[in-house]
Amino acid sequence: MTVTPRPVNELELFADCTKSELRLIRSLTTYLQLPKGHVLMREGDAGREFVIVGSGIVHISRQTEDGPATVADVGSGGFLGEIALLSGVRRTATATAATDVSVLVSSIGEFRSILQAVPSVDEKVRRASLERAAGVALAA
Repeated sequence: MTVTPRPVNELELFADCTKSELRLIRSLTTYLQLPKGHVLMREGDAGREFVIVGSGIVHISRQTEDGPATVADVGSGGFLGEIALLSGVRRTATATAATDVSVLVSSIGEFRSILQAVPSVDEKVRRASLERAAGVALAA
């Protein structure tokens, strides 16, 4: 499995970053290639990492009374895992690689360091988290 990731500076989340901010982000993320079907995070688990999709598609689903329901598909440049890390709640959805994917992963500490050091990323992540959390609350 070889998946070609987009360079960090081409990902929407990091579009407004300076070169020094991009260097910091690269130092605070770990690049992984994962096969189709790999579960990146499971609904109900404690949040331990923030994931940015470099290439491929990650399928997001939630458990309902009728079984798993699709919430979204996250592609290159998208991110996931921020709700649990920002709010301290358990994972609100399950994320599964719908294709072979390349991802950048940050631990809780690395994630917090990125948000603290890079205001443009902090703003985008917090805005998305609020919108997503509101959607989760409406679906509950």
